Amino acid sequence: MIINKHIMRTTNEKQVLQQIVNAGPISRSQISRNLSLNKVTVSDIYSQLLHEGLIREVGHGVSTRNGGRKPVMALLNVGYGYVISINILRSRFSMITSQLDGRSENYASVSTRGVDLTTVLDMIDEKIVATVANSDTRLLGISFGLDGTIYDNQILDSCLKGFKNFDLAKYFSDKFQVPVVLEDLANQSAIFERDFSGEGVYRNLISVTIRDQVSAGIITEGHLYRGHNGEAGNIGTCPLADRYQEGNSETVNHYVAEGTVLQRIMAYQKIDRVDVNRIRRDYLSHRPELLSILDEFAYYLAKVLGNLSNTFAPDAIIVNAPILELLPELMETVRNYVDQLAIVRKAPLLLTKNSREASLKGGASAIIHRALALDDLQLTFTNERSAVLESVES
Repeated sequence: MIINKHIMRTTNEKQVLQQIVNAGPISRSQISRNLSLNKVTVSDIYSQLLHEGLIREVGHGVSTRNGGRKPVMALLNVGYGYVISINILRSRFSMITSQLDGRSENYASVSTRGVDLTTVLDMIDEKIVATVANSDTRLLGISFGLDGTIYDNQILDSCLKGFKNFDLAKYFSDKFQVPVVLEDLANQSAIFERDFSGEGVYRNLISVTIRDQVSAGIITEGHLYRGHNGEAGNIGTCPLADRYQEGNSETVNHYVAEGTVLQRIMAYQKIDRVDVNRIRRDYLSHRPELLSILDEFAYYLAKVLGNLSNTFAPDAIIVNAPILELLPELMETVRNYVDQLAIVRKAPLLLTKNSREASLKGGASAIIHRALALDDLQLTFTNERSAVLESVES
């Protein structure tokens, strides 16, 4: 068998950097043991990463039982640069900056109600320019998330006017000379659950995102499943049988999408803007009109989750929905309806721990993978690490 030395070297470089990202602070000798790689090979790659500034030495670990020199420990150099993650929704866009270890900051949400595509792009451009101007380190990449069908970094379909077939990635890549990654919101949320929940917690999961549309991000054996032309998880357009009228059906979006549910709530409240405090107050007061709307939502959502559970058999289904973040008690109603379904597989149903930023942080992970050239390798950003370190030697 002929082995391409360049491919082998590239693979080794990626694995060494992956070890430092996921397990740092870590020594060269420990990396060598973990990867079963020659110490000379690891030291050569380590020195190259150190020279490039991607990693930094932070002190010394504990020596072995046999004594000897204490190993120098290395971490990912989060000061090497940062990434920007942006979500574009129907009437606003949100944005965070993230360090290379996944820690995020500077959350912002900007209204785009009544604004055309060109103006939205200008507003995003201004936010990025301001962020770059106020940063001491360099921008390494940008990610965008939106509702729609995205494949090979292209928007094939979107509910946002003007975005279909618009080359958003090239537009911003040309402006800022950095890589740009596009992904739909559900896939971003699934990446977040995979990469920010701890190493190996979820190898098979489904993240159901309820925003302008209802969609699912699917992780199988640690990898994002996109399906034909990125159409996997497009569950919002699937039909659901009507609860009361036999033979009648509507789409999942009609019954479950955030906008539809909120419109029904505003109609009974006779107001034209969402009042989350009033929704919470009416729920706790057991207002029958609200309880009826929410029961319908829970019933149809349970149908969706039950079908996903039975079809894909995931380790867990994690729901990302602002209405459930506002009313987490409603999730128990959803679980009760799922329990009534005659299905074999009933996966644990969980609420995301970060509804506001899950897709943003998932997008940050996607662009961090790209910036570090580790697209095909697992990175874990939340596992707690402990190490006995001494002060750095001069």
